[in-house]
This record gives sequence, C-alpha cells and structure tokens, in this order.
Amino acid sequence: MKVLVTGAAGMLGNDLCNELERQSHQLIRTHKTVKEGGIQKLDVRDKEEVFSVIGYHKPDLVAHLAAETNVDKCEVEQDHAYLTNTIGTLYVALACQENNVLMTYISTAGVFDGKSNDPYTEFDQPNPINLYGKTKYEGEKIVQGLLNRYFIIRAGWMVGGGEKRDRKFIYKLLKQFEDGKKEFNILTDKKGSLTFTTDFARNFMPLLETQNYGIYHMTNKGYGTRYDVAKKTFEILDIKDVRLNSFTSETYPKDAYNVFSSTATPAPRPDSEVMRNYKLDLLGLNNMKGWESALEEYLVTNFKHKYSKH
Repeated sequence: MKVLVTGAAGMLGNDLCNELERQSHQLIRTHKTVKEGGIQKLDVRDKEEVFSVIGYHKPDLVAHLAAETNVDKCEVEQDHAYLTNTIGTLYVALACQENNVLMTYISTAGVFDGKSNDPYTEFDQPNPINLYGKTKYEGEKIVQGLLNRYFIIRAGWMVGGGEKRDRKFIYKLLKQFEDGKKEFNILTDKKGSLTFTTDFARNFMPLLETQNYGIYHMTNKGYGTRYDVAKKTFEILDIKDVRLNSFTSETYPKDAYNVFSSTATPAPRPDSEVMRNYKLDLLGLNNMKGWESALEEYLVTNFKHKYSKH
C-alpha cells in the first residue's frame, strides 16, 4: 500500500512511518518543514500545496497526523490552532475526497470534557473544554461529513519519540531532573490513558485492514494520574534521589508555576482523559498492552542507559 503521512517528523509520525516501512508499505513522508532526509515539504495549511502533493502521489491512504498539539499555545493563539488543526484537516479531507483516497485522522481524548467517572468510549458524546480539543473535534466532524471511507483514531497522553522527538510529559520530567531538579509538585486529580507511539504503530494497520470505517480509541490499557506516571517513570529508571509532592488542583500553590500543573497554564485540562478501546475490544483487535508495560518498554529502550548511574 502507498501511504502518505502528514506530520511524519513528529513523535508519532516517525514511529508510524518506521513501522509501516517494516511492513513493506510504500511511504511518502511529509512535514511542514524539511529538516531530515527523505521528507517532502507539505504544510497542511496551504490548500494548493495539499492538493498538489496528494494529487501527484495518488496514495492509497493518507495518514493525517500533522497538528498543533501544544494545548496552551492553542488556547493563546486561536487562529493558529483553528487554521492548523481544523482548516488543515479540511484541506486534507477535500483532497482525499477528490482523489478517492482513504483517510485516517488522528484525534485526541481532549475532545471530552473529563466529567465522566467511567472511561470514555467511542459512543460517548464529545464536549471539549479547551481550544485544542475544540479544533480537533471540528476536524473530526469535517472528516465525517466529507468522506465515506475514513478512520478517526483518538489517542491518549502520548508517550514516545525518544530524546530527539519527545516534548511531552516524560521529556519535561526527565529534562528538569537532568537540569538538577530533585523535587516535583505533581497533580493527582488529572487522570488519563497513555498511548505509546510504538504500540499505536503496531496496531494501526491491523485496524485499517478490517475496512470497518469509523471512530476508534487506541490507548494503552488502564489509566493513571500524572503523579502515577511520574512515580512509575522514576521507579523504572531506578532513580531514587527525587521527591514527588502530590497536589490536587485546589491545593496546588497558585503562585508556583510548574509545567506539570494545569492550574498555572492558559488552557483548562479535563479531570479525566481516560478512554477505553471499546470498539477494538468488540472486534477482538485490542492488542494494546497495559500502560505500565508500555512505559517500561519506552523508558528502558530510550533512557535506561542514560540514567542508570542514578
């Protein structure tokens, strides 16, 4: 299969491309800027460029991963967020419609408001509470409205990318530790499901091969709080000389900015971003491992050698 991937240089895009190439698919890697060999420039905010690239390559599948995933940047720069996440998705969907191409759109647990005590399934109604979630949900509606053949796959808290591409929670945690920080204030009342990029990549094509089009969740099994993830990270890396202080959103020091706090950032965060891969369960395709095992694989593979001295 010929697959065109947008956002191919990102943490998920790189792992997905590598796995698809391992499976002998023909890859066209695209990204808004070309910083690596083998990547073609494609800015999804440029309609002419989107139509030109997709029309030229005529892929069997477009995996649309390109997005602005910085939640706080989306909240502050709303035009940028809508242009990238919503209008960019519109252009890709229209190009897929014109060329009769199967489209896969990667969405997020952030489309939900986080008020449910139960894990969100594909049959729950989205109600995003921040701009990032809103722009991604609008993208979902566009794909559903324009195309008959599509997969919308919602991911959870993304884990992956290694030292080169990871800019999410694990990276920030370890970067602060590397810079000498030994005490961390972390929330215990924000919980979510992790999505390990390697596991996502392994399970991506088996889902698409079913041709059971629609919306799916693809997260690692189980869930944890930010505190749980931080604690497990230091345990796996056998780092003992740190102290984790647990806070809730109400008790968190209002004057203490911390990258792990949702109270000191522009965008509100849902209390729960826990999802269940319910449709994958029903199809017998839920081969995503538990989140602790996924986190261990990621950390041991990418960081264990670096922090073993601790």
